[in-house]
Amino acid sequence: MKVITMESSAYKAMMEQIAEVAGYVREIREAMKRENTDRLLDTNEAARELGVSKRTLQRMRDDHRIRYVVLRRKCQYRLSEIRRILDSHTIREDGRTLEELHHNSRLPTGNGRQPKGRRT
Repeated sequence: MKVITMESSAYKAMMEQIAEVAGYVREIREAMKRENTDRLLDTNEAARELGVSKRTLQRMRDDHRIRYVVLRRKCQYRLSEIRRILDSHTIREDGRTLEELHHNSRLPTGNGRQPKGRRT
């Protein structure tokens, strides 16, 4: 086994460079995590994440309530769009703050359509 000796100033300079590279790697890792939120989900994955059927997801597309892209003749949904839908339709806490009350009061109730069939 060889022993390598070096001056303390050279050692400190080398350690600073290693710390700089480590910081750069952390930045890249964080950027990749942020980028991963815009990965594309297929119809099955999107329906599962939203807790709806594929037919309901199709209705959401038809009513322009969810954004999607068509790739290779298949509908794809951005994960960030799924999270936006979930956030906009989630009741927050119990409405302690004015912002939560305002958000909760704007949530849609029902689908805005007239009931089909015979009324009794």
